[in-house]
Amino acid sequence: MNRAAPLHADFDLPDAATDDHIREAIYDAILDHKLPAGTRLVEAPLCEAFGVTRPILRRVFLRLSHERVIELQPNRGASVAAPSLQEANHVFEARRIVEQGVVAELARRAQRGELGRALAPLRTLIKEEHRVRESGSWKRWIRLSGDFHIQLAAAHCNDEITHLLTSLVARSSLMIGLYEAPSHTACSADEHTAILDAIEAGENDRAAHLMAEHIGDYAARLLRAESPEAEVDLRSLFAGSSGRKKK
Repeated sequence: MNRAAPLHADFDLPDAATDDHIREAIYDAILDHKLPAGTRLVEAPLCEAFGVTRPILRRVFLRLSHERVIELQPNRGASVAAPSLQEANHVFEARRIVEQGVVAELARRAQRGELGRALAPLRTLIKEEHRVRESGSWKRWIRLSGDFHIQLAAAHCNDEITHLLTSLVARSSLMIGLYEAPSHTACSADEHTAILDAIEAGENDRAAHLMAEHIGDYAARLLRAESPEAEVDLRSLFAGSSGRKKK
């Protein structure tokens, strides 16, 4: 008589699609303010909600911890990251320093006629930012706003700078999702337009100044919510999010 295979045994094998699905679901819940900073991510209800085993969930946890989205602590498990005010300031300071240099160099290239239409896709992205902001899609707007800065770095054609900024933008986006109120009326798309205008006009000093103000002002608007660890019904939150493969 053949022994039955363990439940979800096939899920213990690496599966990028399943991992990505769980990672995106948790990350989106943070951006949607459904998982506040400090929320404990208990394994049992999450495994049940996603239809996966603990090894798979722990693999995703490890990935999210490397991205500093969650924190892993001995004997306490995983919890949503709760970056300090000082850490947030350091992340935005790093962004300001890097991005001032990026836009100044792009403006110098524009002076020399070297950019061509490299920034044209960014104009399209800004229009989408405006539309999404007006529609009230907070999560989507955070992603588009971050994409603008990453694509600016990509226009620099330096993989090291793009990789560094991608990491910094991911961390700052998490902080925005955790601490800033979705109802905030600031329209960064207008600031993005002004930065692009300065770059294309070859005004490197002005582009750097606008970028410094843009990032500095946004960092100053972040809300620091000091509150006790939240209790969230993880089963209900991720109900219907099963990542198990269909036969």
